[in-house]
Amino acid sequence: MAKKSTLIEILKRRGIRVTPQRAIILEVVERMQGHITAEDVYTAVQNINSYINLATIYRTLDLLKELDLIIEADMGTGATHYALRTHGTHHHAICRNCGYSFEFPHEFIEPLTVQLRKHYDFVADADHTVIFGWCKACIDAAPLSSNGSANTTQP
Repeated sequence: MAKKSTLIEILKRRGIRVTPQRAIILEVVERMQGHITAEDVYTAVQNINSYINLATIYRTLDLLKELDLIIEADMGTGATHYALRTHGTHHHAICRNCGYSFEFPHEFIEPLTVQLRKHYDFVADADHTVIFGWCKACIDAAPLSSNGSANTTQP
């Protein structure tokens, strides 16, 4: 890994010890694109150092989350997904039936956060939101229930 890790530098500047194992994990996290799971990181790390275990991966991801360097999200797969804070503000819509997903712009969510603050004095942490629902293909393929939503229990 030729390029110096920004995460390593940030941790060092904050006075946090960077062990060789942690350095490998930080460089892998930084190199991976988009949303990753702890298992994704573990698989990549194993190619570099097979002695780094999954618990060490989770502890490092927890540290990065605590330091607000990564965000986590439930993408509906059963595993927590992580993205570097530098990945930027963005949002996802995910079909509950087939798993189809797409990103949509923050401008869609921003009016909601403004209204929450205005009416409820609530500041929403909405830099990375996941909304579950049904895609057009699944709605078209499934009959609607009595409440108007797609009946996805019966394909």
